Amino acid sequence: MVAGRATEDTGAKVLHVSNLIGKIYVLLLAALVAFVVAAHAGQFLGIGLHFSGHQSGVAPALTLEDAAKLFSGAQQLEYLADDEALVFASGHKKLGRLLHSQPLARHIIGYASWLPIVVGIDNDNRVVGLFLQKNKETPGFVKRLEKEGFFASWNGKLASEALSLPVDAVSRATMTSKATIDSFRLRLARFLELEDIRNRVDYKELATETLAWLFLAVAFSGCFFASKLARFRKLYLGAAVLIPGFLLGRFFSLELLNAWLINGIPYRSQLYLVIVVFLAIVIPLVSGRAWYCTWFCPYGAAQELIGLTCKKKLNPSGRFAWLLNHLRPSFFALLVLALLAGIGVNLSGVEPFSAFLFDSATAPVLALALMFLLLAIVVRRPWCAYLCPSGQFVELLRVGLSDQKTSNAMEGGRMKVHAVLNILLAIAIIILLLSPTRISDNGVLHPDKKDSGMEAKMASASSNIASQSSGSVKSNQTLATIYARKSVRSFTGAEVSREALTEMVRAGMAAPTARNRQPWQFVIIQDRAAMNSLAEKLPYAKMLASAAAAIIVCGDLEIAKAGGTESMWMLDCSAATQNVLLAAESMGFGAVWTAAWPYEDRMTAVVEVVKLPEHIVPLCVIPVGVPTGEDQPKNKWQAERLHWNTFSPSNAGAEKK
Repeated sequence: MVAGRATEDTGAKVLHVSNLIGKIYVLLLAALVAFVVAAHAGQFLGIGLHFSGHQSGVAPALTLEDAAKLFSGAQQLEYLADDEALVFASGHKKLGRLLHSQPLARHIIGYASWLPIVVGIDNDNRVVGLFLQKNKETPGFVKRLEKEGFFASWNGKLASEALSLPVDAVSRATMTSKATIDSFRLRLARFLELEDIRNRVDYKELATETLAWLFLAVAFSGCFFASKLARFRKLYLGAAVLIPGFLLGRFFSLELLNAWLINGIPYRSQLYLVIVVFLAIVIPLVSGRAWYCTWFCPYGAAQELIGLTCKKKLNPSGRFAWLLNHLRPSFFALLVLALLAGIGVNLSGVEPFSAFLFDSATAPVLALALMFLLLAIVVRRPWCAYLCPSGQFVELLRVGLSDQKTSNAMEGGRMKVHAVLNILLAIAIIILLLSPTRISDNGVLHPDKKDSGMEAKMASASSNIASQSSGSVKSNQTLATIYARKSVRSFTGAEVSREALTEMVRAGMAAPTARNRQPWQFVIIQDRAAMNSLAEKLPYAKMLASAAAAIIVCGDLEIAKAGGTESMWMLDCSAATQNVLLAAESMGFGAVWTAAWPYEDRMTAVVEVVKLPEHIVPLCVIPVGVPTGEDQPKNKWQAERLHWNTFSPSNAGAEKK
């Protein structure tokens, strides 16, 4: 009895400490929210308050790599400001200018992050294109914009026209596309020295937003009329899957919280989502109810709906049940500790919510979502119960703050392991919230910070080039280009200008030729239908489907025959082809030699698509485009294949004389 009473006293003390820590946690969280609101309000009012990761006056660098994505032949940048630079080709030929949306548009936030946009403007004040620099936006939303060709909406338009061009937001990526539009227009207005032009009224979007607010109102009423809404539970679950899931694509997640802590809370541009997150955090604090999980989460609703197909559910017991009950807090602890340690974690990939964007979600996320939906047939909400880190975060807010709730977690004077984990994790989250700058990458390319991935690729290429050279490459650009040339088969899909393609052909025509007969003809293809047709018909030119253009090098038999070089046309055209490949490399583009001659089926395919006359023979088809960076140069130097004076193994090698 004495031992039992002592155990109870110990349990009561631990209980008291747990409640005290819980209350401190709530107060700190409230203070953090107040600080964030004050910081953003101060910024809005012009007061010099700044929240970590959201300081004005810090602009990402505009690099030559950025210029190369939009301007073919870009060789030099001349900075006019942190967010603007002139672009020049060789010979100081002006190509246009680069504009950056930051820091001007840093207050405009998409779903999870502000969007660093680079815009190209040519000498005629036409939009060359735009793209996103490295960012923290949900990858699925960005991929959806890329798939829909959203970023090319303004290409070729005068800057004054582009400013007011009606561009629709992409469905199921509305916040990301709207943020892109607003950031683009704001920066373009600054360039034109005009006031910002707001988006036109989109009645489809207005109807969607109205439906979203109505659903939120019904979901919130679940806090007060749960019993009355129970009879419509199936209908409600279907609405939760369709509206916040498929229609809106808006979720409460660790990814979202992480991004907001780094980039700031977009309470002005994303009020709806801010309110959802606010309710998801506050309601568990004040009532002990997991409101978001029960009434809003579309994936939880999908699991519950599928679970209705089978009434019998598995009920784990014993040690297995104990392990399952501690799986979720353990998984959550690992994620938090990884973030605290500065380890890069793709949070969108550890939660299945982005699966609602099924056409842009990654295969692992889709597989994860499908697996737990199938498991939901025999297990009640398996993802929610055993793995969901967002649900565990809500549980941290809910458990330990109520005496009754905590006392239920104490049986026979024994404290549950998960209660200890909750306390430790609450402390860890407080540290994370108060020091968001510990996360290593905020998605901004600062002037003194380069893209590590690109830097690694450049270092690899430089190392490869150096291994092929004897040292002269450092001062010889021609040799550097030769050693850096590679067969590029992966393209981004970005356009290549006619000027750049013409320059490549000009280089081809500078090739050596027997008796200077120049027995060649060149055909440049930019028509997408023709490109796709050749991609289907040529077995080793499938990359034409993603290339920007194709250069077909042809032999002119009439010219060759008249000059007595009929047997040499393929040699001359091969030399021209190599020049085209080197020119593309030197201009920052990718290209690859795909043979047509001497294969009858391939030559016939090219003749049919391009409508070549009988005396014109296609030697090869060269896909050209902006490389993804996946293809790297190969070290082809083999000293044993170099012979001096006579062909003999004894005098082979670079040092033999």
